[in-house]
Amino acid sequence: MKLTVKDEKRKLEIEVLGRTHPNCLDYWDGNWVTSFLHVKIPGFQADFMAELRTEELQQFRDELKTMRDTLKGKAKLIHMEEAIQLEGAIDPLGMVWWKARLCHPVGDGAVLTFDLSFDQTYLHGLIKDLNDILYEFPVIGKP
Repeated sequence: MKLTVKDEKRKLEIEVLGRTHPNCLDYWDGNWVTSFLHVKIPGFQADFMAELRTEELQQFRDELKTMRDTLKGKAKLIHMEEAIQLEGAIDPLGMVWWKARLCHPVGDGAVLTFDLSFDQTYLHGLIKDLNDILYEFPVIGKP
């Protein structure tokens, strides 16, 4: 299951491999998903593992839906451990401008920041990718 954010020159892909703690059914332990981050931008390529949270993916998906439906606002994927921060903002002409920040290893590792952009018509594909991921790995429990 993959989520891909890209333009003509840059690509960020989040591949969700499975639940980190598949036997845990509580909110705090059960919502971690083992993910592989792939980044390719001119002059740089990075591939590393990160443990993401399903509620972070769900919030990002919901913000993308609002952005798509209103053609206003921002959508953010902010990882609790700061392996990835991705923020998109839509302008009045329908372009979505993204700022990405990745860190590996989390906490004190190397940091890569870059920007990318695409037309708002690509939001539908991002939302579909996230719906597919969240169908397979729904948020478990409540905080």
